[in-house]
Amino acid sequence: KQNKLKSVVQVVDFFSTNGTAYLVMEYLDGETLQQKMQREGRLPAQKFIAMLKPLMADIGALHESGIIHRDISPDNIMWMPNDTLKLLDFGCARSVEDGKSMSILLKHGFAPVEQYQTRGQGPWTDIYSLCATIYYCLTGKAPPQALDRLMDDEIILPRRLGVDLTENQERALLRGMGIKQHQRFRSIEEFHAALYEGADTFPAEQPEKPEEEKK
Repeated sequence: KQNKLKSVVQVVDFFSTNGTAYLVMEYLDGETLQQKMQREGRLPAQKFIAMLKPLMADIGALHESGIIHRDISPDNIMWMPNDTLKLLDFGCARSVEDGKSMSILLKHGFAPVEQYQTRGQGPWTDIYSLCATIYYCLTGKAPPQALDRLMDDEIILPRRLGVDLTENQERALLRGMGIKQHQRFRSIEEFHAALYEGADTFPAEQPEKPEEEKK
């Protein structure tokens, strides 16, 4: 159904045999972000962020149609020879509309807390994984596992690692990696607005005032 999304690998056929389902996808001659980093090191921040715009738009279209990818990571995004990005591997993709519990399939460091469970997943799940991927590609460091961050969040700010980000860009990236889902953007559109326009579309939670201040 999503055959017009240029940043998403195209499925040309599907079939089942030997008790297994198969997807036939287009051939891509690029290299994954993981491979590119292994060859060149950290990716240039502003160029990479600019390249993400079409990909984010297409992920938003997937979400709008009720599909979440659930496996966004450096080895599932390909850097093409013409400096565009392609999202690969929809083997873990699921519909968020069927109301069923989801299997626990994840990559540590790139999967949010709710993916260690079978419910509570949605667009915010892909947003976490995308932001974790961006963090890794810009810093060269994989984020700590989400469950470890619940106990002690030791994530290092990208700009402290010398990454060329503005304060607004860094704030948007870290909000997208909020440990709990309610701390994150609810849609790719909100994340896009914060990352590229500096919009504060999802205000941070304010601590509750002490009783004496409420009076």
